[in-house]
Amino acid sequence: MAQYDINLREYWRILKKRKFIVILTAIILGSFSTAFAVFRAPAPVYKTTCSIKFEKQTSIIDLYAQTLTWSTGDYIETQMSVIKSYSVFEKVAQELGRIPKRSIPAGTHLKASIVRVIDNLQSKVQVSREKYTNILNIQVTDSDPLFAQKLANTVALTYKQMYSENQMKRTTEAIKYIESQLARVRQKLREAEEAFDRFSRDNQLLSIDLQSENLLARTQEIQAELRKLEESKGEIKLLLARLDNFIKNPSGTGGNFYSVNAGAQYQSTNSALVELLLKKASLLQDYTPQHPEIIAINRRVVENARKMKLLLQIRLAEIKSREAEARKALHDLQVKTNALMGRKLEYDRLKRKVDLYHEMTTLLERKHQEVLIRKAEKPEEVTIVRPALLPSRPINPPKTKTTGAMGVAIGLVLGMIVAFVVETFDTSLGAIEDIEETLNTQVLGVIPQADARDIRESLKTMNLPDGAKKLSVAQTVQLVAHFSPKSMIAESFRGLRTNIQFKDVEDEIKAIAVTSASPQEGKTLVSINLAITMAQAGVRTLLIGSDMRKPMIERAFGVEIAPGLSEILLGNYAWKDTVKTITDIMIGKMSLEEVMVTPGLDNLHIITSGTIPPNPAELIESRRLKEFLEEAKKEYDLIIFDSPPILSTADAVILGSKMDGVLLVYRVGAVSKGLLKRSTAQLEHVKCRILGVVLNGMKPDLSPDFHDFKYYKYYYSYGESGKGRKRKKRAGGLFSSESRKDRSSGRKAKKSVLVGAVMVGAAIAFLAVGMLWQNGMIDPTKLLDLTKRTKKAPALKVRGTTYHKKPDSVRRPSPGKKNVLTAPKTARPDIQKPVVKNKIVKANQEALPATGTLASEIKAEEMQKLVSETVRTFLSEEKQGNK
Repeated sequence: MAQYDINLREYWRILKKRKFIVILTAIILGSFSTAFAVFRAPAPVYKTTCSIKFEKQTSIIDLYAQTLTWSTGDYIETQMSVIKSYSVFEKVAQELGRIPKRSIPAGTHLKASIVRVIDNLQSKVQVSREKYTNILNIQVTDSDPLFAQKLANTVALTYKQMYSENQMKRTTEAIKYIESQLARVRQKLREAEEAFDRFSRDNQLLSIDLQSENLLARTQEIQAELRKLEESKGEIKLLLARLDNFIKNPSGTGGNFYSVNAGAQYQSTNSALVELLLKKASLLQDYTPQHPEIIAINRRVVENARKMKLLLQIRLAEIKSREAEARKALHDLQVKTNALMGRKLEYDRLKRKVDLYHEMTTLLERKHQEVLIRKAEKPEEVTIVRPALLPSRPINPPKTKTTGAMGVAIGLVLGMIVAFVVETFDTSLGAIEDIEETLNTQVLGVIPQADARDIRESLKTMNLPDGAKKLSVAQTVQLVAHFSPKSMIAESFRGLRTNIQFKDVEDEIKAIAVTSASPQEGKTLVSINLAITMAQAGVRTLLIGSDMRKPMIERAFGVEIAPGLSEILLGNYAWKDTVKTITDIMIGKMSLEEVMVTPGLDNLHIITSGTIPPNPAELIESRRLKEFLEEAKKEYDLIIFDSPPILSTADAVILGSKMDGVLLVYRVGAVSKGLLKRSTAQLEHVKCRILGVVLNGMKPDLSPDFHDFKYYKYYYSYGESGKGRKRKKRAGGLFSSESRKDRSSGRKAKKSVLVGAVMVGAAIAFLAVGMLWQNGMIDPTKLLDLTKRTKKAPALKVRGTTYHKKPDSVRRPSPGKKNVLTAPKTARPDIQKPVVKNKIVKANQEALPATGTLASEIKAEEMQKLVSETVRTFLSEEKQGNK
């Protein structure tokens, strides 16, 4: 199944295509934001900073404070709160002259005016701490820069003065406290020393540590001995179990009964047992187990084993006795240790008490000396390191650049959203890159949108009879490569021919199906003119009308519709009998002068669609089409099928699977991307080889890839006098049957632009309301009235690069007037005999032999040869006359 992806290049192409919307939205929102920032600029506010350094030292004051109170707070953070305290700002207000300088007793109710002044000053000050330092920044914000500087310095000086006074007061109180504590601790120390000395003499604990070590060592020795006895007891029990098993079944070598802990007598008995077992093993090599000597040895083995068991039981009894003695000794040691440890604990407690009071006495004496020295020095812990300076610039300048940049950024985002929305509504494809990336195939040809009058004017410049200059619009359009070979459209078809010929070099292409996604995209036009350009290049070409639902080939050439392809597939006619040549074209509705406009039609043969059958798909799927193709490929260099649309019927898909390649015609703006992808997916599903895409009806306003096609006349007029002037392009519809599609695309484009304009307007209104609401310019309860006023504003006009006013030539014709781009009705297919025009008959009669044979009596094949000779003669005479 075909997968349709979109990549970053596609996003970038959409933004370039809709750049006008993005730029316009960014400019509008940027301008609005800048204007809003300018008109709503606040009053200037100045800020200055005074920095103080706080040196926290470990002093007796801190010791005193910590002794009286317990707190987990940060001392620096506490001082930050003290700076903004009411007591500090009361003195600051007095220093600044805002309130009178008089002492206010504690508990007195202040006047409201004084409270307002102090609160106002506090609101202007902020205190912060520099990271990882003891520096405090006192920041003052005010509309007057001089007052801000004065207030910051006054707060710092006032706090420094109050802190010094407080420190001095705390130092005096600390000295009194230390002296009283020092006397009490000295008394406690004397009492503790006396108690410790008395306890030591009464309990004789001078070597208590040595006694504790001896008891501990003896305890460890007994515990180790108990572990060894336990291991020996376990080993002997294991040997007893083995010996019991051996006595019941005497076998083996006796090596499993060896033990170090069993004693020397046990070891000698075990050795005798081993010798008996070895001797028994040696005799068993010559005698049977029932031999008297072997039986005697077995008896002695059992006796030794029983003796060993008895020795082990004696040894086990000894071990248990020793174990009991060791456990009793261990218990006695534990009793002694517990008694000693109780006395040692009391000893340690008294000693620690003596040491504690001794340390406290030493500390208080040292701190007493330090605080006396400190009181004499009067150190300053608060230092002003940076006084406040006079601020020169406000801290709140109008943020025109930031707000404008934010508006531009929001405008760009909204513009991108609107651009993608507009692109989503515009489902057509215009650029060659779009086609190639969307369909993952190559664009082989680009057919421009031009005016039929251009082709008619080009015919007037040619030296043709007057009859050839009165061609119908349908013939002019459908056979543009024949009637206007110097036009840009004809050159585009020649370029398409060249691209197909290059593909033929890579892989031989004999049969091509020309189709499109939907009807009226110009596939018949491409089929006819591609066949004409191939024939003009000397390629024997067979053009087949395979659209058996709505045939068009016979109308363009003016030939009969039957017999044709349907008769071939039904088996009613041989395919060679249905081929129509230049003779049939001249016998039809085209005159000799019209046929002779451009040479090369003699290489073009045509098979019309034939009578419309009830089951075209079944006929195309029949084996007669395969047989017909095999025979036709032998006769012609190239076979071109004018196929029905892909999405309307299944004929095109079935036919494409039998071709060497398929040309997909896409009229710019006719169908959406999804339908175009769906058509290619259907072709790929049946494994059709898509040669490429032919863009039809290309306009400069729909695709920048074809912007300069209006200068095409230059390439053909260079060197011709008076004919090299560039003409303005006429945007009229060359392919008149598709004017309805143009109008539909125009309406879609207008809808897309309208939707984009509405979304931009809504985004601007939303942003404006939000910014006004945030700045307090409007009341939320009045948003409805603001919305009503916004609706009365003039609508925003957004113009995209893709959408243009439809030209007059593609507008809906007014009632009563005939549309000059509407193809005329073709001849009825029920006419049996073609009308032979007088000029052709006259020319044929002049070329007949002298016998006077009439043209009506000649067979069809002779008539065809005769007309071909007449055409060649006419062409040669015409060339000689031109020379």
